[in-house]
Amino acid sequence: MTIKNNFILILCTLIISLQAQVQINPPFSMPDVNIIQVGDRAYAFCGTDLYPYDKEIKTFVMPYWRCFSSTDLVHWEYESMLDPADLYMGKSDKCFAGHGIEKEGKWYWYFSNYVKSTGVAVADSPKGPWKDALGKPILPEELTDAHEYDNCVLIDDDGQAYMTFGNHKKRKINYYIAALSDDMLSLKEAPRKIEIIGDYSKDTPPVDASFIHKHNDYYYLSWRSPYAMSKNIYGPYTYIGEHSAKGHLGFFDFNNQNFVNYTTLKDGKRRRYRFASLAYVHYKKDGTIAPMEELIKQYGVGQYDATWDTIQAEWFMAKSLGPEKVEFRNNGFEIQKLKNGDFLNFPNIKNVPYNATIELLYSCNNKEGGEISVKAFNANGPELGRASFSSTHSWSKYQVLSIPLNKNPEGDISLSFVFEGTEGRELVRIDSFRIIQAK
Repeated sequence: MTIKNNFILILCTLIISLQAQVQINPPFSMPDVNIIQVGDRAYAFCGTDLYPYDKEIKTFVMPYWRCFSSTDLVHWEYESMLDPADLYMGKSDKCFAGHGIEKEGKWYWYFSNYVKSTGVAVADSPKGPWKDALGKPILPEELTDAHEYDNCVLIDDDGQAYMTFGNHKKRKINYYIAALSDDMLSLKEAPRKIEIIGDYSKDTPPVDASFIHKHNDYYYLSWRSPYAMSKNIYGPYTYIGEHSAKGHLGFFDFNNQNFVNYTTLKDGKRRRYRFASLAYVHYKKDGTIAPMEELIKQYGVGQYDATWDTIQAEWFMAKSLGPEKVEFRNNGFEIQKLKNGDFLNFPNIKNVPYNATIELLYSCNNKEGGEISVKAFNANGPELGRASFSSTHSWSKYQVLSIPLNKNPEGDISLSFVFEGTEGRELVRIDSFRIIQAK
């Protein structure tokens, strides 16, 4: 074998290996990630583990922070770097977790100076340049009886921003929360210690890496896999248990879908060289979080395979505003309230056969029925197939609708399901679908 062919073989093997991983944006280390949506892009703010597995490394070596962006959560582009040499902390290899966020056109990057303090950098764009806004910490050392690092910022529905931070102390929660001033550069109030009700130390002891997010009427406080819930941002929070995501994680919404980013390690690397993976988040009727699906844990989000036995409807990557993802059996979900003009997008479906048929599992308690148009790329793309569905006479009675595609190309394809029928009425509920070779 020639050197050139040997190199090609090695390169192909590397590409296949990377594709088989669930990490986003390999081969770049992306620990301590938080992701936000601004416009049609998702922005990931993360740290950087410098060295891969090495027995001599006793601690994390993290020399800077970076920002990446994506339009599909699969393909990521580099945006900018935050260099500690440009900040009050100076050159450092202890650039611990930060949190990036946008408010009213201004961008803020709250960064941890090791486990000592938290500062804030500002920019007019995620591309930077980033400038130390204060020249000193927004959370100085000794502000509380916790360590002032591993911050998270939530902007609530009324526009008020809140910051959480802290760590464990003698197996007890030592997290704090404080409202931020309107300029996002100072605390509006003294930090308040967060109370958590329940025996949260019996499963996983409390650590650092707290994260706060909101869904519907509930606030969720997570510290790695354990989480607690409250209807008041200040708490008290009721301990629920552990969800499936592990490590330093964050929750975010993108294109009307719910996601979690969490820490993963690549084979042959130890905990000093970390990556990030993504999974869908499904909230049950009581607000608790359903377990992560094994197939998603293996393959990640935003890409599917026509060889799978089924593709669940709740794994969409974008939808119109009206439809809802609702629990309808134990840890099972369907898409409800689909009305005229609504859509569900499923991009990057691999191994689609030529001239395929979609078999879609649905229920309908609407006597007029309706139609489903299957389009390429998005809801405005060219039509690949169309079929009419009739009433199943109950929202709990399901049947299969076959939708032949019109000579679709073989290979990878992105599909959008567009729903049509009587204006203002719920037309149909979708459980799942599969893609088969036309008979």
